[in-house]
Amino acid sequence: MGLFSKFLNSFKSIRLNDKNKVSGYLLEHLLVGSMYAEQQSAYLNSYETGLNKSDIIKLVETYWGISDQSQAIEILQSLHTRNQDEDIDVVYKAFENTENYVDILKSNLPNEEDVFEYYLELFRTLKNVVPELIEQKVITDFTQLKKIKDSGWNYGRSVFLARCCHELGYISEKELIEYLAKSHRELKKYCSTWKEYTTSYIFGRAIWGGGHNAGMIQIADDLLNNSQSPLKNKTYI
Repeated sequence: MGLFSKFLNSFKSIRLNDKNKVSGYLLEHLLVGSMYAEQQSAYLNSYETGLNKSDIIKLVETYWGISDQSQAIEILQSLHTRNQDEDIDVVYKAFENTENYVDILKSNLPNEEDVFEYYLELFRTLKNVVPELIEQKVITDFTQLKKIKDSGWNYGRSVFLARCCHELGYISEKELIEYLAKSHRELKKYCSTWKEYTTSYIFGRAIWGGGHNAGMIQIADDLLNNSQSPLKNKTYI
């Protein structure tokens, strides 16, 4: 199944594993990766993804640059630490103070040219992304994003990527279960509800890829409202 076909298929049905499903708090942990899983048309309720091994290898090696255990652990850990970047808070503060944004950025960000340019580019991206998300009714104003940030995007990708790494033998099932529990626990520091989680994921995806968020919005709506979705009757993370 090609990537484009999988993307379209994610709008049509929720994929559930009837044979090796998990439930209870283990399912709660697993659902942190539900947005990414839906993008790939993978199972939502099992450690097994239900994808062809060739597709998993392509995703893990080509898109994430992972080809062994050490690389897997490094990338999975980095997806957790991205939410602890205090310099992003400086960018958010500047975004809310457009008249003084230059002074705020220059006074509070690292002096290294490359680092400063990175955060300046993030600021410019916010100026394009936030109005679009408001227009698409994903958020009503920027204040909704200040707490949740792009945590859903980071933890959501980390959980699904961990499942893929497990299927390739880079991490054990015990390590996978522990990693998913940690992802769920840390996500709760930013998002209180599954709605906030999907919003945060859409926000992160928009920052990374710019416009064209209709597909992500539709996936989020399907996860939250489809009668077959494990998230249908869940509110709080």
